[in-house]
Amino acid sequence: MTRSHDPSSPLAVAVGTTGATLMWWSPNHAVFTAGLLTVLGLPLLRSSPLLGGRSTLRELHAPLLVFVIALLHGIWPFSAPIALLALGLVGAAFPAQLWLEALRGRLPSNEFLLLLLAQPGLAMAVHILGPQTVTLDEPARLLLSSWFVIGAIVQTGLSLVRTQPVRAIFALGLSQASLLIAGAMVSTHGYDAEYSMLIGADLGLAGLVMVLAELQRRYPFDHLAPDNGLAESEPVLARLFLVIGWFFSGLPGGVIFFAEDLVFHALVEHSNWLTAGMIFVSAMNGVGFYRVYLGVFSGRTRPGLTASGRPRVWLPHVLRLILIATLVFGFVPQLLLWHTHGGGGH
Repeated sequence: MTRSHDPSSPLAVAVGTTGATLMWWSPNHAVFTAGLLTVLGLPLLRSSPLLGGRSTLRELHAPLLVFVIALLHGIWPFSAPIALLALGLVGAAFPAQLWLEALRGRLPSNEFLLLLLAQPGLAMAVHILGPQTVTLDEPARLLLSSWFVIGAIVQTGLSLVRTQPVRAIFALGLSQASLLIAGAMVSTHGYDAEYSMLIGADLGLAGLVMVLAELQRRYPFDHLAPDNGLAESEPVLARLFLVIGWFFSGLPGGVIFFAEDLVFHALVEHSNWLTAGMIFVSAMNGVGFYRVYLGVFSGRTRPGLTASGRPRVWLPHVLRLILIATLVFGFVPQLLLWHTHGGGGH
Protein backbone atom coordinates (compact mmCIF):
# COMPACT_ATOMS: atom_id res chain seq x y z
CA MET A 1 0.00 0.00 0.00
CA THR A 2 1.42 3.38 -0.98
CA ARG A 3 1.09 6.57 0.99
CA SER A 4 -1.20 7.99 -1.68
CA HIS A 5 -3.70 5.18 -0.99
CA ASP A 6 -3.60 5.36 2.82
CA PRO A 7 -7.15 4.52 4.00
CA SER A 8 -6.82 6.73 7.07
CA SER A 9 -6.07 9.80 4.94
CA PRO A 10 -9.70 11.14 4.80
CA LEU A 11 -9.83 11.25 8.62
CA ALA A 12 -6.44 13.00 8.74
CA VAL A 13 -7.65 15.58 6.21
CA ALA A 14 -10.78 16.23 8.28
CA VAL A 15 -8.75 16.69 11.47
CA GLY A 16 -6.22 18.89 9.68
CA THR A 17 -8.96 21.06 8.16
CA THR A 18 -10.44 21.59 11.62
CA GLY A 19 -7.04 22.59 12.97
CA ALA A 20 -6.43 25.01 10.08
CA THR A 21 -9.84 26.63 10.64
CA LEU A 22 -9.10 27.10 14.35
CA MET A 23 -5.65 28.47 13.53
CA TRP A 24 -6.79 31.08 11.00
CA TRP A 25 -10.05 32.20 12.62
CA SER A 26 -9.15 31.85 16.29
CA PRO A 27 -10.93 34.05 18.86
CA ASN A 28 -7.88 34.01 21.17
CA HIS A 29 -4.30 32.85 21.44
CA ALA A 30 -5.17 29.56 23.16
CA VAL A 31 -7.40 28.46 20.28
CA PHE A 32 -4.77 29.59 17.78
CA THR A 33 -2.11 27.52 19.54
CA ALA A 34 -4.37 24.45 19.58
CA GLY A 35 -4.99 24.83 15.85
CA LEU A 36 -1.30 25.34 15.14
CA LEU A 37 -0.42 22.24 17.17
CA THR A 38 -2.93 20.21 15.15
CA VAL A 39 -1.70 21.51 11.78
CA LEU A 40 1.97 20.90 12.67
CA GLY A 41 1.59 17.81 14.81
CA LEU A 42 -0.57 15.73 12.49
CA PRO A 43 1.94 15.72 9.58
CA LEU A 44 4.73 14.98 12.06
CA LEU A 45 2.83 11.98 13.32
CA ARG A 46 1.71 10.82 9.88
CA SER A 47 5.24 11.01 8.44
CA SER A 48 6.92 9.43 11.47
CA PRO A 49 8.42 5.93 11.42
CA LEU A 50 5.68 4.89 13.87
CA LEU A 51 3.16 5.08 10.99
CA GLY A 52 5.44 3.91 8.22
CA GLY A 53 6.94 7.29 7.38
CA ARG A 54 10.58 8.26 6.84
CA SER A 55 10.98 11.40 8.96
CA THR A 56 14.22 11.90 10.83
CA LEU A 57 14.73 13.53 14.23
CA ARG A 58 16.48 16.51 12.61
CA GLU A 59 13.36 17.32 10.59
CA LEU A 60 11.42 17.88 13.81
CA HIS A 61 13.42 20.97 14.72
CA ALA A 62 11.69 23.56 12.51
CA PRO A 63 8.02 22.73 13.32
CA LEU A 64 8.78 22.28 17.01
CA LEU A 65 10.56 25.65 17.09
CA VAL A 66 7.56 27.30 15.42
CA PHE A 67 5.28 25.82 18.09
CA VAL A 68 7.58 26.81 20.98
CA ILE A 69 7.77 30.38 19.70
CA ALA A 70 3.97 30.48 19.46
CA LEU A 71 3.79 29.43 23.12
CA LEU A 72 6.32 32.07 24.12
CA HIS A 73 4.41 34.70 22.18
CA GLY A 74 1.33 33.80 24.24
CA ILE A 75 3.27 34.38 27.45
CA TRP A 76 4.97 37.60 26.29
CA PRO A 77 2.69 38.92 23.49
CA PHE A 78 4.47 42.27 23.19
CA SER A 79 8.04 40.96 23.13
CA ALA A 80 9.83 42.39 20.08
CA PRO A 81 12.67 39.77 20.16
CA ILE A 82 10.14 36.91 20.06
CA ALA A 83 8.23 38.58 17.22
CA LEU A 84 11.45 39.11 15.27
CA LEU A 85 12.51 35.49 15.80
CA ALA A 86 9.10 34.18 14.79
CA LEU A 87 8.82 36.24 11.63
CA GLY A 88 12.39 35.44 10.65
CA LEU A 89 11.74 31.72 11.10
CA VAL A 90 8.76 31.67 8.76
CA GLY A 91 10.49 33.67 6.01
CA ALA A 92 9.81 32.18 2.61
CA ALA A 93 13.27 30.65 2.18
CA PHE A 94 13.73 29.54 5.76
CA PRO A 95 13.13 26.47 7.97
CA ALA A 96 9.33 26.40 8.20
CA GLN A 97 8.95 26.23 4.39
CA LEU A 98 11.93 23.92 3.94
CA TRP A 99 10.23 21.49 6.33
CA LEU A 100 7.07 21.63 4.22
CA GLU A 101 9.16 20.78 1.16
CA ALA A 102 10.63 17.76 2.96
CA LEU A 103 7.14 16.34 3.48
CA ARG A 104 6.33 16.20 -0.21
CA GLY A 105 6.16 12.51 -1.07
CA ARG A 106 6.06 11.50 2.61
CA LEU A 107 2.40 12.34 3.05
CA PRO A 108 -0.61 11.34 0.93
CA SER A 109 -1.08 14.01 -1.73
CA ASN A 110 -4.34 15.37 -0.29
CA GLU A 111 -2.75 15.79 3.16
CA PHE A 112 0.27 17.56 1.70
CA LEU A 113 -2.03 19.89 -0.26
CA LEU A 114 -3.94 20.70 2.93
CA LEU A 115 -0.70 21.52 4.76
CA LEU A 116 0.43 23.68 1.85
CA LEU A 117 -2.86 25.59 1.83
CA ALA A 118 -2.98 25.96 5.62
CA GLN A 119 0.45 27.69 5.58
CA PRO A 120 1.10 27.50 9.34
CA GLY A 121 4.15 29.77 9.13
CA LEU A 122 2.10 32.48 7.42
CA ALA A 123 -0.68 32.01 9.96
CA MET A 124 1.75 32.66 12.79
CA ALA A 125 3.05 35.79 11.07
CA VAL A 126 -0.51 37.09 10.62
CA HIS A 127 -1.33 36.25 14.24
CA ILE A 128 1.66 38.17 15.58
CA LEU A 129 0.91 41.12 13.32
CA GLY A 130 -2.67 41.37 14.56
CA PRO A 131 -4.06 44.87 15.19
CA GLN A 132 -3.78 44.38 18.96
CA THR A 133 -0.12 43.29 18.92
CA VAL A 134 1.95 46.10 17.42
CA THR A 135 5.33 45.05 18.81
CA LEU A 136 7.88 46.46 16.38
CA ASP A 137 9.11 49.93 15.58
CA GLU A 138 9.38 51.15 11.97
CA PRO A 139 13.08 50.30 11.37
CA ALA A 140 12.47 46.72 12.51
CA ARG A 141 9.40 46.44 10.29
CA LEU A 142 11.34 47.69 7.27
CA LEU A 143 14.07 45.16 8.00
CA LEU A 144 11.61 42.29 8.16
CA SER A 145 9.78 43.56 5.10
CA SER A 146 13.10 43.46 3.24
CA TRP A 147 13.64 39.90 4.48
CA PHE A 148 10.31 38.73 3.07
CA VAL A 149 10.81 40.52 -0.26
CA ILE A 150 14.15 38.71 -0.56
CA GLY A 151 12.36 35.47 0.32
CA ALA A 152 9.80 36.15 -2.41
CA ILE A 153 12.60 36.68 -4.94
CA VAL A 154 14.21 33.38 -3.86
CA GLN A 155 10.95 31.47 -4.27
CA THR A 156 10.31 33.07 -7.66
CA GLY A 157 13.76 31.97 -8.74
CA LEU A 158 13.02 28.41 -7.60
CA SER A 159 9.82 28.39 -9.64
CA LEU A 160 11.88 29.21 -12.74
CA VAL A 161 14.34 26.33 -12.32
CA ARG A 162 12.26 23.51 -10.87
CA THR A 163 11.23 20.85 -13.36
CA GLN A 164 8.48 19.20 -11.31
CA PRO A 165 5.26 21.14 -11.95
CA VAL A 166 3.76 20.87 -8.46
CA ARG A 167 6.99 22.04 -6.82
CA ALA A 168 7.21 24.99 -9.20
CA ILE A 169 3.63 26.04 -8.41
CA PHE A 170 4.31 25.56 -4.70
CA ALA A 171 7.24 27.99 -4.95
CA LEU A 172 4.99 30.55 -6.65
CA GLY A 173 2.50 30.25 -3.79
CA LEU A 174 5.22 30.87 -1.20
CA SER A 175 6.42 33.85 -3.21
CA GLN A 176 2.94 35.38 -3.16
CA ALA A 177 2.69 34.76 0.59
CA SER A 178 6.03 36.46 1.18
CA LEU A 179 4.89 39.55 -0.72
CA LEU A 180 1.80 39.97 1.40
CA ILE A 181 3.79 39.70 4.65
CA ALA A 182 6.28 42.25 3.31
CA GLY A 183 3.42 44.70 2.76
CA ALA A 184 1.84 43.84 6.10
CA MET A 185 5.04 44.82 7.88
CA VAL A 186 4.76 48.48 7.02
CA SER A 187 1.08 49.43 6.80
CA THR A 188 -2.39 48.69 8.08
CA HIS A 189 -3.45 48.39 4.45
CA GLY A 190 -0.87 45.66 4.04
CA TYR A 191 -2.36 43.85 7.02
CA ASP A 192 -5.82 44.08 5.50
CA ALA A 193 -4.44 42.59 2.30
CA GLU A 194 -3.16 39.51 4.09
CA TYR A 195 -6.50 37.78 4.37
CA SER A 196 -7.66 38.62 0.86
CA MET A 197 -4.36 37.62 -0.72
CA LEU A 198 -4.21 34.45 1.36
CA ILE A 199 -7.64 33.33 0.16
CA GLY A 200 -6.80 34.30 -3.40
CA ALA A 201 -3.47 32.50 -3.33
CA ASP A 202 -5.00 29.42 -1.74
CA LEU A 203 -7.84 29.36 -4.24
CA GLY A 204 -5.34 29.58 -7.07
CA LEU A 205 -3.01 27.01 -5.54
CA ALA A 206 -5.86 24.60 -4.90
CA GLY A 207 -7.12 24.87 -8.47
CA LEU A 208 -3.71 24.58 -10.11
CA VAL A 209 -2.54 21.69 -7.93
CA MET A 210 -5.84 19.82 -8.41
CA VAL A 211 -5.38 20.01 -12.18
CA LEU A 212 -1.77 18.83 -11.96
CA ALA A 213 -2.68 16.01 -9.56
CA GLU A 214 -5.41 14.81 -11.92
CA LEU A 215 -3.10 14.88 -14.93
CA GLN A 216 -0.32 13.06 -13.09
CA ARG A 217 -2.82 10.48 -11.89
CA ARG A 218 -3.88 9.67 -15.44
CA TYR A 219 -0.76 10.36 -17.49
CA PRO A 220 2.80 9.01 -16.99
CA PHE A 221 4.70 12.30 -16.58
CA ASP A 222 6.27 14.08 -13.61
CA HIS A 223 8.46 16.77 -15.22
CA LEU A 224 7.92 19.82 -17.38
CA ALA A 225 8.77 19.05 -21.00
CA PRO A 226 8.09 20.59 -24.43
CA ASP A 227 6.49 17.37 -25.65
CA ASN A 228 3.98 16.74 -22.88
CA GLY A 229 1.35 18.51 -25.00
CA LEU A 230 -1.67 17.64 -22.85
CA ALA A 231 -3.77 20.55 -24.14
CA GLU A 232 -4.85 18.42 -27.09
CA SER A 233 -6.16 15.53 -24.97
CA GLU A 234 -7.35 17.65 -22.01
CA PRO A 235 -8.60 20.94 -23.51
CA VAL A 236 -11.06 21.76 -20.68
CA LEU A 237 -8.46 21.32 -17.94
CA ALA A 238 -5.94 23.26 -20.01
CA ARG A 239 -8.27 26.26 -20.36
CA LEU A 240 -9.25 26.23 -16.69
CA PHE A 241 -5.63 25.90 -15.60
CA LEU A 242 -4.70 28.88 -17.77
CA VAL A 243 -7.49 31.17 -16.55
CA ILE A 244 -7.02 30.27 -12.87
CA GLY A 245 -3.30 30.83 -13.31
CA TRP A 246 -3.90 34.27 -14.81
CA PHE A 247 -5.78 35.38 -11.72
CA PHE A 248 -3.30 33.59 -9.46
CA SER A 249 -0.57 35.71 -11.08
CA GLY A 250 -2.46 38.97 -10.47
CA LEU A 251 -4.70 39.56 -13.49
CA PRO A 252 -7.05 42.55 -12.86
CA GLY A 253 -10.44 41.49 -11.55
CA GLY A 254 -9.21 38.73 -9.27
CA VAL A 255 -8.62 38.86 -5.53
CA ILE A 256 -4.82 38.66 -5.95
CA PHE A 257 -4.85 41.86 -8.02
CA PHE A 258 -6.75 43.69 -5.27
CA ALA A 259 -4.37 42.40 -2.58
CA GLU A 260 -1.24 43.22 -4.58
CA ASP A 261 -2.57 46.74 -5.10
CA LEU A 262 -2.83 47.17 -1.32
CA VAL A 263 0.63 45.71 -0.81
CA PHE A 264 2.06 48.01 -3.49
CA HIS A 265 0.66 51.12 -1.83
CA ALA A 266 1.92 49.92 1.53
CA LEU A 267 5.46 49.49 0.21
CA VAL A 268 5.66 52.56 -2.03
CA GLU A 269 5.14 54.85 0.97
CA HIS A 270 8.21 53.47 2.75
CA SER A 271 10.83 52.14 0.35
CA ASN A 272 11.54 52.48 -3.35
CA TRP A 273 13.68 49.35 -3.51
CA LEU A 274 11.07 47.23 -1.74
CA THR A 275 8.50 48.52 -4.23
CA ALA A 276 10.80 47.62 -7.11
CA GLY A 277 11.32 44.17 -5.62
CA MET A 278 7.57 43.65 -5.34
CA ILE A 279 7.00 44.69 -8.98
CA PHE A 280 9.83 42.40 -10.13
CA VAL A 281 8.47 39.42 -8.20
CA SER A 282 4.92 39.98 -9.47
CA ALA A 283 6.14 40.07 -13.08
CA MET A 284 8.38 37.02 -12.70
CA ASN A 285 5.61 35.04 -11.01
CA GLY A 286 3.63 35.46 -14.20
CA VAL A 287 6.62 34.15 -16.15
CA GLY A 288 6.93 31.25 -13.74
CA PHE A 289 3.31 30.30 -14.18
CA TYR A 290 3.52 30.40 -17.98
CA ARG A 291 6.61 28.20 -17.79
CA VAL A 292 4.59 25.55 -15.96
CA TYR A 293 1.65 25.89 -18.33
CA LEU A 294 3.83 25.52 -21.42
CA GLY A 295 5.76 22.61 -19.90
CA VAL A 296 2.54 20.68 -19.24
CA PHE A 297 0.16 21.61 -22.03
CA SER A 298 2.10 22.93 -25.05
CA GLY A 299 3.66 21.08 -27.95
CA ARG A 300 2.81 17.79 -29.59
CA THR A 301 2.21 14.89 -27.25
CA ARG A 302 5.08 12.42 -27.33
CA PRO A 303 4.34 8.75 -28.08
CA GLY A 304 3.40 6.75 -25.01
CA LEU A 305 1.88 9.63 -23.06
CA THR A 306 -1.66 8.27 -23.04
CA ALA A 307 -4.37 8.42 -20.41
CA SER A 308 -5.23 5.61 -18.06
CA GLY A 309 -8.08 5.44 -15.59
CA ARG A 310 -11.34 7.33 -15.62
CA PRO A 311 -11.39 11.13 -15.38
CA ARG A 312 -12.89 12.83 -12.36
CA VAL A 313 -15.98 14.33 -13.95
CA TRP A 314 -16.59 16.61 -10.96
CA LEU A 315 -13.22 18.35 -11.20
CA PRO A 316 -14.08 20.92 -13.94
CA HIS A 317 -17.14 22.01 -11.94
CA VAL A 318 -15.03 22.52 -8.79
CA LEU A 319 -12.49 24.51 -10.79
CA ARG A 320 -15.23 26.75 -12.18
CA LEU A 321 -16.45 27.41 -8.63
CA ILE A 322 -12.90 28.36 -7.62
CA LEU A 323 -12.74 30.72 -10.57
CA ILE A 324 -16.08 32.32 -9.65
CA ALA A 325 -14.97 32.73 -6.02
CA THR A 326 -11.75 34.41 -7.15
CA LEU A 327 -13.75 36.93 -9.16
CA VAL A 328 -16.35 37.54 -6.46
CA PHE A 329 -13.70 38.17 -3.81
CA GLY A 330 -11.82 40.39 -6.24
CA PHE A 331 -14.84 42.62 -6.94
CA VAL A 332 -16.21 42.48 -3.37
CA PRO A 333 -13.08 42.21 -1.17
CA GLN A 334 -15.08 43.32 1.89
CA LEU A 335 -16.26 39.72 2.13
CA LEU A 336 -12.70 38.81 3.13
CA LEU A 337 -11.68 41.80 5.21
CA TRP A 338 -14.28 41.57 7.97
CA HIS A 339 -11.90 39.61 10.20
CA THR A 340 -9.20 42.27 10.08
CA HIS A 341 -11.58 44.88 11.40
CA GLY A 342 -13.17 42.65 13.98
CA GLY A 343 -10.21 42.35 16.32
CA GLY A 344 -9.05 38.84 16.86
CA GLY A 345 -5.61 38.09 18.12
CA HIS A 346 -5.14 37.62 21.87
